[in-house]
Amino acid sequence: MGLMTGADDYITKPFSPAELTARIDALMRRLTGSTAQSDELTSPPFTLNIKSRTLMRGDERVEITQVEFMIMKTFLENPSRALSREEIMRTVWGPDYFGDLKIVDVNVRRLRLKIEEDPAAPRYILTVWGFGYKWEA
Repeated sequence: MGLMTGADDYITKPFSPAELTARIDALMRRLTGSTAQSDELTSPPFTLNIKSRTLMRGDERVEITQVEFMIMKTFLENPSRALSREEIMRTVWGPDYFGDLKIVDVNVRRLRLKIEEDPAAPRYILTVWGFGYKWEA
C-alpha cells in the first residue's frame, strides 16, 4: 500500500539500523547518480568510516553517538571552513528542527571531550567566536 501511494521504499518493524542505513545510502546514490562514494573521510589522525559509522583515532576506536558522528562527518567534509551553528544544526538535525542552537554547543563540547587531548585548549574543533566552529587538522 505504501508503494502504491507514492513511496519509493519502505521498511517494516522491527528493522536493523544497518538495513535502514543501507537503504538510505542506496536512495542517495539514486538521487545523486553517484556510484563511487568514498567509504571513509580522513583527517589524520582521524578516520571516519561512513558505512560502519565508526570513528578511529589511529588504531583506536572512539565511541561516539550518531549525532556526534554526523557532526564529525560535517566537519570532515568541510575542513578549515567556518560553519555556523545554524548550518551545523540544519545538516545534523534537519531543516525542520526547531530546537535551541545551544544543542550544537552541547554536542560539540561532548565530542571535544572524546577526541581532543585537552578539551579546554582544542586542537581540532576550533570555536569561531560569535559564529560557530571549524575543523582544523
